[in-house]
Amino acid sequence: MSVLPPQSIKAQVPRRLLELTWEGEEQPFAIPFRVLRGLCPCAVCVNEMTGVRTYFVEDAPEDIQPENMELIGNYAVKILWSDGHSTGLYTWDYLKKIQTESQSESQITDAL
Repeated sequence: MSVLPPQSIKAQVPRRLLELTWEGEEQPFAIPFRVLRGLCPCAVCVNEMTGVRTYFVEDAPEDIQPENMELIGNYAVKILWSDGHSTGLYTWDYLKKIQTESQSESQITDAL
C-alpha cells in the first residue's frame, strides 16, 4: 500500500527543516535538511548493486538547503540541493519511513 501525498510540504529555510503534514496527523513532521540530504536514496548515494549507502548525513554540508523542489507525479518530491545534487527522488513512502524510524529512535532515546 502506498502512502498518500502529504497535505503540505514546506521548506523552512531559516530553520533548516523540511516540514511535511500528513492527513490524520495534527503536527507536521520536520526533518533537518542535512539529514534529508544525507539520506538521499539515489544511485549516487546508495550503491544500486549492493544497496550499501555511500553518502551519509556527516558528508552533507551543515548549511545545505533546497534550491528548488519539484513534485514528481503523485508519488515523490525531487530536490535540487545547494551542493548541486539533484538525482534523488524522495517518495512519500520513503519520507514516511524516515518519519517512522526517527520517531522510533526518539522513543528509544526518551526511554533511556
